[in-house]
Amino acid sequence: MNFIKETVSSLFVTYGTLNPFELCEHLNIKIILSNLGNEIKGFFQRTHGCEMIHINSEIEEHEMKYVCAHELGHAILHSNMSISYFIENPLQVKNKFEIQADKFAAEILINNDIKDQGYGELNIEQISSLIRVPAKLIKYKLNIN
Repeated sequence: MNFIKETVSSLFVTYGTLNPFELCEHLNIKIILSNLGNEIKGFFQRTHGCEMIHINSEIEEHEMKYVCAHELGHAILHSNMSISYFIENPLQVKNKFEIQADKFAAEILINNDIKDQGYGELNIEQISSLIRVPAKLIKYKLNIN
């Protein structure tokens, strides 16, 4: 997954930030907050040259940041995919594209020096709670299967 790290590094060099909301602004991707119900946290949409990330307004702020980073991953890494592909191939999507979007989110949301940040004897779940990202992102960042 070096291409994901390289993509994130390039974004940082170009825009000077890894804040997913700021990156969306630089990339002209609109953020739309609305109540998406209890099941959907967010999704990426591309229509007629317009790109949008829809985020559930009912989730907590730190979760909105994760959802934005994840959906931005789809926007950047899967730019040639249409929504119909995702609907028609849900298992392949979950096993490949969703994981790639999460790895992208991990690269954006977690510092590269996480190993050196003094978390000592904390386990993955404790670190997750402390830095407010899903545990799976920490595992991806640390290359733990």
